[in-house]
Amino acid sequence: MIVPSETPAPTSVVVVPTSAAECGAEAAIGLAQTQSDLALAALAELEATRPTTQDEPAIARKGLAAFTSAREVMKAYNVPECLAPGKKFALQFFDERIAAYAALQIGDAGSYETRLTNGEIARQNMITAVNGVLGP
Repeated sequence: MIVPSETPAPTSVVVVPTSAAECGAEAAIGLAQTQSDLALAALAELEATRPTTQDEPAIARKGLAAFTSAREVMKAYNVPECLAPGKKFALQFFDERIAAYAALQIGDAGSYETRLTNGEIARQNMITAVNGVLGP
């Protein structure tokens, strides 16, 4: 008898530096890359759930956990003062994703979509702040 093996869910590890670099390109790129890595890791966790369930509340719970965890890591990420506005927008991105999955958990599709859009706006604002440090 052949027993099918289960494929483990993908996991992501994001290493986040804890000391703030000097203001400049390295710090700006570090902030943008960290936010992106954390968001992608949270999405990978969420996507690993989708093939096994179509239960929106279960997907929402996974999204809440993944993006809350990512937000906590982002909170601990130190940036120089010049990138404080960028970090604020990065955290807002995660706040909006958390709110989106909270809305999905209660079946509020309209708020879910609005929060996803707000998260994308926050991400774009973070990129604008990073670009401001990088210069023309």
